[in-house]
Amino acid sequence: MIQKVANQFFLLAFMILLTGKLWAQVDNEKTKLLILGTSHLSQIKDFESNMLENLISKLDSESFNAVCIENMPAELLYDIRSRNDSAFAGVISSFGGTRLLLADSIQKQLGISFSDARKKINELSNIESLSDMEHLSMIECFLAAADPVSATLHYTRIKDKTVIDKSNLSKEIFKDLISNIVKANEIYSLALKLANNQNLNKIEYIDNFQDEALLLKHFPNFIREFTANQETFKDIGSLPVFKKEEMILKQSIAKKDLLDYYLFLNSTEYMKEDFEAQWEIWLTTNFPSGADRARFYLWEMRNLQIAANIMKVCSFYPGEKVIVIIGASHKSFIEKYLRQNPDIEIMSFN
Repeated sequence: MIQKVANQFFLLAFMILLTGKLWAQVDNEKTKLLILGTSHLSQIKDFESNMLENLISKLDSESFNAVCIENMPAELLYDIRSRNDSAFAGVISSFGGTRLLLADSIQKQLGISFSDARKKINELSNIESLSDMEHLSMIECFLAAADPVSATLHYTRIKDKTVIDKSNLSKEIFKDLISNIVKANEIYSLALKLANNQNLNKIEYIDNFQDEALLLKHFPNFIREFTANQETFKDIGSLPVFKKEEMILKQSIAKKDLLDYYLFLNSTEYMKEDFEAQWEIWLTTNFPSGADRARFYLWEMRNLQIAANIMKVCSFYPGEKVIVIIGASHKSFIEKYLRQNPDIEIMSFN
């Protein structure tokens, strides 16, 4: 009898505790996430960074706690390099080899490890207002952690640039940071400026470029079969959605304002028709080896990996706002996955 009463008491206590937790979850603000689709701006003829001023002004109306870009996290690059698999050599050389070589060199110069650098970054990030010397320390640590974008962010915040003379790093490294600032692309012209305006301490890397390496490693006939089926793909660029994109881009370049262009890239119309044109087609081409369907599956894999990396970032910013700046073709996939998370609210861009 006593045991039965005790069991009922514990059950009641558990139910009260559970109810309290559920009410707490209801009261919590969801994490707000904006997936901003972009073109690769460096590939646009006549693009100038000042064409993003109205776009940045619109984004600055929100208070973002994290800015994510289409680059691979350093940990992933180190992991791929450690495999010593020639199939992934192109991934390293194209998407991070320079970052790793520079990080290796700086770790040796400063006598710190990757983990040491990350730990120091976390310590300095807790300081409300960094001094010039602390910004310099951030630059050194971010470079040692294979993160040149965040290092460049802190370079822009050093008021007295003579403090750089106190660094053990070469002047050439700082010249590279200066050259980054004026690069005309979505990372330095958009993400860096947005992070600076929002007074953030770092840029988050969320991409994973292993899909094509896996495709060519396991489906060596893909290129041959793709070439043999060029007739199927030749008219994609002439589809109405891409003609409309081309027209809006031309108009936007002429008036030196890309806001309307970004509004179109992030529209439901563009996402739907881009998916049908560029990705659904792989399910209809019937390559003998099945490499076409593998292309589609591995693209889905990449986007799931990106979504996982975004979730990792969100774990550090619960209830806050995160923006992801990434190629427009990823947007529909990533939003599809992340809408399933009950604690995520997908923000619209219109």
